[in-house]
Amino acid sequence: MKSFFKLVAGAGLAISLMGTAGTATAAQTLRFTSQLPAKHVLGQNIEAFRTLVEERSKGELKIEIYDSGQLYKGNEVPQAVSSGAIDMGIVELGVYGGTVPAAGAFAVPFLFPSDEAIRKATSPDNAVRKGIDNAILETGARVIWWQAYGAVQMLSKKGPIRSPADLKNKKVRVLSKPIGSFIDDVGGVPIVIDGAEQVLAYQRGTVDVGMSGTTATQSRHMYEVMDYITMTNHSAVEFLVIMNDKSWNKLSPELQDIVMQSAREVETELRNSVEQQNLDAKTFLQNETSMEVVDLTPEEIEAWRKAAEPTMKRFAEESGELARQVVEAALAQ
Repeated sequence: MKSFFKLVAGAGLAISLMGTAGTATAAQTLRFTSQLPAKHVLGQNIEAFRTLVEERSKGELKIEIYDSGQLYKGNEVPQAVSSGAIDMGIVELGVYGGTVPAAGAFAVPFLFPSDEAIRKATSPDNAVRKGIDNAILETGARVIWWQAYGAVQMLSKKGPIRSPADLKNKKVRVLSKPIGSFIDDVGGVPIVIDGAEQVLAYQRGTVDVGMSGTTATQSRHMYEVMDYITMTNHSAVEFLVIMNDKSWNKLSPELQDIVMQSAREVETELRNSVEQQNLDAKTFLQNETSMEVVDLTPEEIEAWRKAAEPTMKRFAEESGELARQVVEAALAQ
């Protein structure tokens, strides 16, 4: 009888140990929402992150990606992540403009007038980025990495746009309030037009001057309806990958390190890739189309930035203390 109880006790201990071991090695799963298709350049960037995390954690951490807006639209992501309804998500930086006004800084024209300035401001240790990241963290969402999408240029028909004076009395397509404010300042007429409606608007003459990224100008064949692209690089489109802070704190320090190391790698790869894609698109427009590519001189760029100073000042004054600090840090670069 004693041997029987020893056998049972031993079996129970073995089962218990097996259960403990199973619990220790059980995979943790993070659910990730994206409004973009998996084949989109940003979707591919997310997939690269998932692959790195799962390989480096040896399957201890899994990432489930729900793409193409299966769960949430872009403007719903901040609330969904902050509340814990989803662990991770991708959101365009400007969507945070309502809760973190300083997030609108990258839409302020000529605050970051070059790829180099954008790269510097978005680097993890830069004061501009750290200020925005910390403000978003207060909402319950932690910024894991930034996703570059490229700078915005100006498109025109009858002549190139080389100076702010060229916008006077022109109807200009705008993407956001800060750039609309700038167009007002220089005597133009801002008109909000969705990205998907640009080509038709240019064909119909709804606006005289357009705004678009270099790669989009190529992919959407805008060179067929507009004659000039001026490389103003006047604002930047940035996306963020965010994570619920409670979900983050549930990860072990080792898994947190894996997540952040993987995030840094895919962030750098994407930013380098986007810059090269923009250069390739510019070369295509120069050599393969009738569109004229206009590069501005340093003096012309300075004139644009000077004209944008009232817009920058107004943004800093009206958007809170952090926005003021962000503008000051950007201008000091």
